[in-house]
Amino acid sequence: MRADVHLHGRESEKERLRTALDSVDERGARLLVLGDPGIGKSSLVAAAATLARGRGMAVLTTSGVPSEAHLPFAGLHQMLRPVMKHADDLPASQRDSLLGALGQADTDVDDPMSVALAALNLVRDRAALGPLLLVAEDVHWLDRLTAEVLAFVARRIDADPIVLAATSRGPVGEALGDVEFEELRLGPLEDDAGGAIIDAHAPGLDPTLRDR
Repeated sequence: MRADVHLHGRESEKERLRTALDSVDERGARLLVLGDPGIGKSSLVAAAATLARGRGMAVLTTSGVPSEAHLPFAGLHQMLRPVMKHADDLPASQRDSLLGALGQADTDVDDPMSVALAALNLVRDRAALGPLLLVAEDVHWLDRLTAEVLAFVARRIDADPIVLAATSRGPVGEALGDVEFEELRLGPLEDDAGGAIIDAHAPGLDPTLRDR
């Protein structure tokens, strides 16, 4: 895992992500990385994305941000943008609903189910070409409609070569409903791992300040 050089003290969590990627041809997986701000959630899923790309897997990503939480389907637009060129292959009703939802057509979104089905079919079609990693960061900040679509997709990937790796500061009941995740809870680093990070980035730090 090339990103391991900059990722200290998370061996067990990295192994759980690696196991999910190793088994992707046999079954889909859903992993949720939980922890306080700055504790390393993004670094961990970035390491998983690096490993996935190194294996030739496709990676689709989205990230919730407070400034876009009020924009319908903002997160979905980010995640599906690389595969939207294949939208013409969808059933007409799904295609039109998805294009309308993402502001690419002057179409009212009267059937949210069509948007969810379109998203599911797009990621499944991409996964049919090779295993796929979906990364959803800060799901607690995703706009509500994207979260609903993501939950719909997440519940239906068990038989597909798709791994969903999500991050959140806390439980995602409001964001992703009753989706069942394998949870990876990140706590503080052990002293040795923390010291390794400090030494890597500030090797000349005063010992007293380093200990603090």
